[in-house]
Amino acid sequence: MKKIFIVLVVLILFLFQLRYLSRAFDWDSCVYALNIQKNRIESAFYNPHHLGFESSGLLYWKLVQSVYQTTDIMFFLRLRILAFSLFFIGSFIWIFHKLYNDFFLAVLLSLVIQVNQAFWFYSQHNDTPLIHSCLIALLFLFTVYFLKHGLYNKHLILLWFLQLFTIYFHQSNVIHFGLVPVALFLSPNRSLGKKLRTIAIYLTLLGIVTILSYLFVGFIILKRGLGPLDEKHFSFWMFLYAAINRWGTSIGDDKNYVLYFYRGIGDSFLIFQNVTARLRVNLNDFSNPNHLPFNLNLLFWISSLGIALLNLRNLFQKFRNEILILIFWIFPSIAFYTWWEGYFFEFWVGTNIALWIFHSFVLMSLKSKTFPRFSKALLHSIYFCLFLFYFLTNFTFSTLPRSVGPKFGYIEGIQGPVERLANEEIYR
Repeated sequence: MKKIFIVLVVLILFLFQLRYLSRAFDWDSCVYALNIQKNRIESAFYNPHHLGFESSGLLYWKLVQSVYQTTDIMFFLRLRILAFSLFFIGSFIWIFHKLYNDFFLAVLLSLVIQVNQAFWFYSQHNDTPLIHSCLIALLFLFTVYFLKHGLYNKHLILLWFLQLFTIYFHQSNVIHFGLVPVALFLSPNRSLGKKLRTIAIYLTLLGIVTILSYLFVGFIILKRGLGPLDEKHFSFWMFLYAAINRWGTSIGDDKNYVLYFYRGIGDSFLIFQNVTARLRVNLNDFSNPNHLPFNLNLLFWISSLGIALLNLRNLFQKFRNEILILIFWIFPSIAFYTWWEGYFFEFWVGTNIALWIFHSFVLMSLKSKTFPRFSKALLHSIYFCLFLFYFLTNFTFSTLPRSVGPKFGYIEGIQGPVERLANEEIYR
């Protein structure tokens, strides 16, 4: 019965999102679609920091055309992302329910994650953030689940392949290498020496396969070499994005990483509008409609962090393993993405999911043993209210406007191809 309910939830979300599917066209989503549209394997591997995104998109596009002859590439690429986001929502509900035996909490928490701005936006967008963020979240959930069941070698094999695919879908996921090793340290059925050997083998194989994959793509598929230092050199492709001044330095001469962090993670919760280095929080004008949602969101997370610190001992007793593994997800994400391009919400999709999982641990640690049913009902009510708040705000000011006709962002230099993408037959 619960599986049927999950299917119904996913189906309702699919129909709703299909009705209000984004018609926004920006540079990244269009370049990725045009790379796939070229129908050349070289174009599918042009971007070095996500080997799996366009390459799997090309295979998917070939499959679509073999079943249904169409030229509506952007629409179907958006369907691909939407399908994966909903697969994640369904998987999240089931695994979280299995872990903590609270089905309605799992459903409500998944809905809260769904209606956060970054997750919702990229669920409807042909861009890289959604798939790799969901894969990292699944890696965390499966790691915790397998740890509770002993974390045997068969579990490690599955986690190894899942972690490899997180790297294929976004190179930056190498920063999360510690997720599985810390779980191995926490596993009770191995000696310290065996744990260290297993971790060494796990990470060595992960590193070797990742390196070989890049060497194969660079030298064999893209035919790059080690000759003159020009555009055909392997390093020019491999470090393409790191060589551009914009990334890894954020923007401007006076770099305020605290401000960039807040803007990026703040936009991942509520209404992304544009990349501007300013705060939209104004506690001095609290009830102003231009500031109220952002004021409430900031106070909510400050109070949640305060509750976590005040209840840290109980929180750690109840969720010791989860918190220790979560540290190796949240802390590297905050440090790296704040430095890399912290002001843009694209890089905070995964961290957003991690923070909501952490928040659920905080509230679950407050459950009263004297009034268990009341505690559970209160917990469910809190997440239902959070769902309504983020849904109403983000749908009204973000999802709905983007679903009404094509809207163009930064597309200088590719206006012609993008306008042809926008005139897809399926919308007529």
